[in-house]
Amino acid sequence: MKKLITVMLLSLGSMAFAQPTSGDISMDKIDSAATAAPSPLQTQQTFENGLIEAFKTGNAERIAAYFGENVDLSILGKTNLYSSSQAQQILQHFFTDHSPNDFVVIHKGQAKASQYFIGELKTADGTYRVTINSKTEGNLKVINSLTVAEN
Repeated sequence: MKKLITVMLLSLGSMAFAQPTSGDISMDKIDSAATAAPSPLQTQQTFENGLIEAFKTGNAERIAAYFGENVDLSILGKTNLYSSSQAQQILQHFFTDHSPNDFVVIHKGQAKASQYFIGELKTADGTYRVTINSKTEGNLKVINSLTVAEN
């Protein structure tokens, strides 16, 4: 009888650690496509095109997906080192005040693991010069400096 009770207790105990079945709620079914950061295998072309589209549409969240842990951000003369989330909020505020119409890369360059490009951001109230400096960390390109200045 003791053996039977021991076997039953062990069976019940192991069920507590069972994996969810198809009918159970599972956290891995969350759609992460909308919030996922760019793939570590992104290419320079994908990086650049992603940023161009994000600037054209004023999508600060998409731009912030490329930020490093901290970003040297300068917007219209106000410069500071911000966390990526703070930088995203400041950039979003800029886009709210200056609604983008177009963004064109006018110059780009590379030196070892660092890349940069300069673009013109056309907004409803004027044109701004945008300079983006990035570096490669492993296979991931990360923005470490972003400047928006009046053109």
